[in-house]
Amino acid sequence: MYKHKAIMTDRRYQILLLIAKGYNNRQIAKKMGLTLCNTKLQKWRLYCYLGAHVQNEAILAGLQKNYLIPDDIEVKNKFEIIKTFEEK
Repeated sequence: MYKHKAIMTDRRYQILLLIAKGYNNRQIAKKMGLTLCNTKLQKWRLYCYLGAHVQNEAILAGLQKNYLIPDDIEVKNKFEIIKTFEEK
């Protein structure tokens, strides 16, 4: 079985930033020059690293681990995620 490294790589960090900005998988793939399949794999690895299951959990974990700052988050998700972040 494949075991990926449990570290935050540059690619995972870039994907986390794009997720926080509201990009979908196709947009991330195009922006980073990846295939859609590879983008999904990298997102899965990022989620595993962060202990997240969905996008908002990944953004919240990114805030908690200081990979993101509130200004990195897209406006429509910002208030919901920041509220959750402040509660924890």
